[in-house]
Parts: sequence; C-alpha cells; structure tokens
Amino acid sequence: MTKGKRLVLPIAAAALALSGLVGCTGSPSSPWSAGSGSTNARANGSTPLPTIPAGTGIISDTKMTSCDTTGSEVTATGTVTMPKDRKGDVVVSVSWVNSTSSSVYGRGVTTLKDVGSGDKKEWATSATLPAGAESVSCVLGAVVPE
Repeated sequence: MTKGKRLVLPIAAAALALSGLVGCTGSPSSPWSAGSGSTNARANGSTPLPTIPAGTGIISDTKMTSCDTTGSEVTATGTVTMPKDRKGDVVVSVSWVNSTSSSVYGRGVTTLKDVGSGDKKEWATSATLPAGAESVSCVLGAVVPE
C-alpha cells in the first residue's frame, strides 16, 4: 500500500467526525463587558439581563449558601474568598435558569469593591422571575474583572 493510500482512511474519519459537529458549535462571541452596553435577552424575550465582565474566574473560592427558586422576586446569598495572590473587585453573578431547557429567567450581579488578598466577604444578589417560571435552578459565577 502506498503512503498516500494509507492517509485516506484517517483523513476520511476526521472529515466525518468534523461534519458531525457542524451545527453543534455556536458562533464565537466576544466576552461580556460591564461597560459595553451589551445585553442578553431573557428566555421570554423581555428585559435584558445584567452583563458579566470578562475576568479571571474564582468560582472555587465562591460559595452560595441560599438561593430562592420560587416567587417573582428571588435572592441568593453566599461568601467569596479572594485568592491569596489577588486583590481588587469581585463580581458575583447568579443566573436563575430552567433546569430542563437551560433558558435564563433572570440574573443578579453584584460587585464587591477592593477585596484584599485572602479576605472573605459576604454577598447577596437578586432578580425578578417571569410568571410561570418552572424547574428553576441557580447557577453561580464569580470573576475578578480584567
């Protein structure tokens, strides 16, 4: 078998694998920025969601101690500990989502200012859920903005 013929099978397999992914990948998007004015629409197409700035994720140092999932006004609370090698602001976000469809019903974003290296701070954020929101789950995020 010639060298060219031995390459046909791996190339065909790669092409088949890639063709299966077409349509599964989204188009690239720029990172969210708090000052850019960009917005995300809610699942029901109403009021835009608050944006989350680009930054370094610190989710492993962030804890959610409570999160309401019923009613129209919902609140989440928790703590965040700034990593020992960092200091500055921390942006904590909670998205209230439909756990079946992953649609976002609402989002709360709060910024903790001037958090020192190793400091632990409490946070709280809230959002308004649309009437009829079901299968609600809370999704936590936290970044140190760039």
